[in-house]
Amino acid sequence: MRRKFADKNLSEEQLVAETDKSAGVLLASGYIAGGALAGVVHAFLNLSERIGARLTGFEVWSKANNAFFEGPRAALLALIPLSVLTVLLYLVGREKLLKPKPYVPRS
Repeated sequence: MRRKFADKNLSEEQLVAETDKSAGVLLASGYIAGGALAGVVHAFLNLSERIGARLTGFEVWSKANNAFFEGPRAALLALIPLSVLTVLLYLVGREKLLKPKPYVPRS
């Protein structure tokens, strides 16, 4: 990011502020906040016995019908979304995807 802003003659504080606005930082922050919100929603769903029973039913069905749900291959299934998220975060951080549009002042 230093190379991107090299011609702007920014102070160290201004440079840190500019890099904190990058799409990669925002995307990573969204992943963290999304995981926290999913945990809160899951906790509230478990407060209801009826919904808790349904979630337990999904778990029992998954154990019986999904070879990746538990056992020696369970970690392989988790590698798929982890790999996708890692590549996505890298591409956004390098501004290959979701590149910010340049600011054009209106006259």
